[in-house]
Amino acid sequence: MKDYKKRMVIKPAILAVSSALVLSACGGGSSSNSGSTASTSNLSDAQKNYESFALTSNGGLHFVEGSLSFSTSSAGALSVGSSSTFFTTDSSIAQSPSTGIQSMIAGTTSLSSTLKVGTVSNGRQVVNGTVYVGAVPEQARVSYAGPNVQVDYLATDGSTVMRTLLGTSYTVVSLSGLISASPSELFTNSALGLITNTINGQPLYNAQANWQAGAAYIKVVRQTVGDELYTYDCASPSTTGNSPTPCSATISTLESFFPYASTTDGKTYQLSDGQIVTLQGVRAWVANSVLGGSTTDYRVYYQYNGGIYAGYMIRNGTTVQIAPLGGGTPQQNYYFLNNAAVQSIKSALNF
Repeated sequence: MKDYKKRMVIKPAILAVSSALVLSACGGGSSSNSGSTASTSNLSDAQKNYESFALTSNGGLHFVEGSLSFSTSSAGALSVGSSSTFFTTDSSIAQSPSTGIQSMIAGTTSLSSTLKVGTVSNGRQVVNGTVYVGAVPEQARVSYAGPNVQVDYLATDGSTVMRTLLGTSYTVVSLSGLISASPSELFTNSALGLITNTINGQPLYNAQANWQAGAAYIKVVRQTVGDELYTYDCASPSTTGNSPTPCSATISTLESFFPYASTTDGKTYQLSDGQIVTLQGVRAWVANSVLGGSTTDYRVYYQYNGGIYAGYMIRNGTTVQIAPLGGGTPQQNYYFLNNAAVQSIKSALNF
């Protein structure tokens, strides 16, 4: 499950220039296998639906991500850019969490035989006063909390819990017939919709292709557990480790930092625009107004290692949301394919 990218949203961009097309978005599986032999009599409907996809024997969950760049020659031949990606981030568990906490098995798979898998980053967060980097591939522990599915995502050290998501709703939708006649929500609200575009009238997939038997997707609603503090480079140089570049290495207190002109946000913050609190073990200024991500978030500046660093906060209990592929009002469902659906898409692609 891919949920670590900044602000946790699919960020689509469609650009058509002459005969070139650039499409991007960021970022399911079941079969006839019976899965875990553990009894499901005590599981909630959400947990039963989750296992119908998530168990390794059922094919796992597959979240579509991609960035597509195409062009056509003067003769009309379609070619794909070498930097293009169209892939799934995959996750599964070996047994039912009803038998005990399960370790997530994670990876990535290209949907196109001609494309490489894109670069995946699971971001950085401040946890108990320390900056941690998310593990790639994802490392996570899956358990059941009441009727819900709890996933604890780990840092690169394999033990520190960076964030916890509580899955409260899992709705399975079967797929059959033409891929092109699928429910509009699947193409609108997931990166799978990238393939519905055309370039100079040429389709990116076979619109006459059908879903394979057993194909399905699952809609997942999740919420955060605990206040989350994400951090990143406030200025150059760009970094990837646990030492992000601060906004100021010489100012050590928040009271002396403001007013601050944020080029990222396009506004100047005053001290009175937020509240100073203790957040994830650091002294932090949290803006009063929302920042504007798909998932409700707030600008944060915090004291760390003698400087002031930038970040954003997602509050405890916030429903994780995603923006539709073409933009618009964020919605709360994340869409995952099962294995039969993934194989259907692979067979239908024209690139």
